[in-house]
Amino acid sequence: MSTRGFSIAALATSWMLLLASQVAAQISIPTKAHETLSFELQSLRDNITLFRGDPQLLLSMNVRPDRFRPRVEYTSQAQAVLRIRDLYISDHPQFSDLTAAERDEEEDAPYTEEWEIRLSPAGPTDFSMFCERGEGTFDFTDLEVRSVDLRAEGTKVDVDFSSQNPIELESFVARVPTGSFQFHHMINARAKEIRLHLPGSTCQFEVTGKQFEGESMAYFEGVPAEMQMLVSRKVGVRVTGPAATIARFEAPHMTREGEDLVSQGYAAAKCRIRLTFAAEIPKLNVEWQ
Repeated sequence: MSTRGFSIAALATSWMLLLASQVAAQISIPTKAHETLSFELQSLRDNITLFRGDPQLLLSMNVRPDRFRPRVEYTSQAQAVLRIRDLYISDHPQFSDLTAAERDEEEDAPYTEEWEIRLSPAGPTDFSMFCERGEGTFDFTDLEVRSVDLRAEGTKVDVDFSSQNPIELESFVARVPTGSFQFHHMINARAKEIRLHLPGSTCQFEVTGKQFEGESMAYFEGVPAEMQMLVSRKVGVRVTGPAATIARFEAPHMTREGEDLVSQGYAAAKCRIRLTFAAEIPKLNVEWQ
């Protein structure tokens, strides 16, 4: 075959691969009666977007390319369970025995896919999610979020509550080593407790949003590679931790109370945020809004 023939064949193959990458598998589950939902997600190398969808569908999911669809399981009961698992995880129950690099050497190594997940639970929802590499954008806006347990290794994670959580968030736990983590509008989550373990990751944490009546406690464990914080002056703030870290929060409206820094009028504030740091964070930048 001539060089021109090879070029045309290569071009045709590339075009077919491009078209295949644009074709999406569609997975949907109609809305069914339930009181609460437990949502479980396990992903390897995938780029995930999750947000509220059509109320008539509990789940509407697009997967690109339409190659290997994730395993989706739903248990319909009062305390319903919806589970989405990477096909590799489903086929390899002992996947965690291997490192990511070792899995990449296997003949059936995990593929990168685009998962668009539109979720519309009928009641309070508990989220348990595991991601390895890839990206995860989790927009909890307009969802009744009762708890979040997120583990993401080497992953770019973006969390948002653009509007106020309709219910109180009992617990938000995120373990994101050697990746990146962004949390937007933290006040809107209405969280009792937030625990972040972010060793070696970059972090952006926004203490902003609509005030609620009560108190949120945020604990920062591990040492991020770099951390940016945006904090509202409109709420009561108490900062606890190593002296060098607390000093980054010094501002005209902040006063010393023992070893802590506390905003003026904290005790009487409608909405109070307690920030506790377990270790000094050398690269910490704080901005007040």
